[in-house]
Amino acid sequence: MQDAPRPTVTVDEIETLLSRLPGVLSSRVVVNNWGAIEEIHILSNTERNPKQMVRDVESSLAARWGITIDHKKISVAQLAPLSTKAGPSRVKLLNVVLTNDTQKGRLSAKVVLTRLDEAGTIYEGSAEGNNSRYQSFRVVCQAAIAALNQVIEPQNVFVLEDVGALFLSKREVAVVAVSLVTARGNEELLVGAAPVRGDVLEAAVKATLDAANRRLGNLQPKRPPEEERTEAPG
Repeated sequence: MQDAPRPTVTVDEIETLLSRLPGVLSSRVVVNNWGAIEEIHILSNTERNPKQMVRDVESSLAARWGITIDHKKISVAQLAPLSTKAGPSRVKLLNVVLTNDTQKGRLSAKVVLTRLDEAGTIYEGSAEGNNSRYQSFRVVCQAAIAALNQVIEPQNVFVLEDVGALFLSKREVAVVAVSLVTARGNEELLVGAAPVRGDVLEAAVKATLDAANRRLGNLQPKRPPEEERTEAPG
């Protein structure tokens, strides 16, 4: 007595079956000119390990259509879940306080920031320097950098490179160059700008924030002090 002929199975039917297996996101089946399976490619999440996925593929084909396939023909690529721990959101300026000592020709600046995703928490940075036009730019921007570096973990750091003002379309614009130095020693130059609407020094601070905000979402946020205390040994 002869065995019953194996039913004809299409590639679409196989891929539909495989795509229903736990953890499978998509599948692709490659056959040769005679219709025999040459390769099976599985894209999955990390719900099951690759060896389990291969066994699932083998078992499902054998149970559904009696198809036996060498496990070496099955490849599994897994997509890791996206991290849910995002970096700090953009920061905004709350206040700039300037103290001008005309007798000594010195300028002191305090910059107060807050994160848009953390209402009520403020970050303050201070700096002091000579009160020439160029140095006053650097003083306020250094104060902004000091505040920004309180927002992120200390293995990353913002560094002020240069600041100035120029005219575009007959309007004065503050422009700031900031370097981001990461824990791995990589250095990235960030440039920010802000139109001058009254106080040129405040515009310089906003330009500094404009530069830093381009990368803040990709950096590790600094942990609140209470978290640091709970993780201390003892």
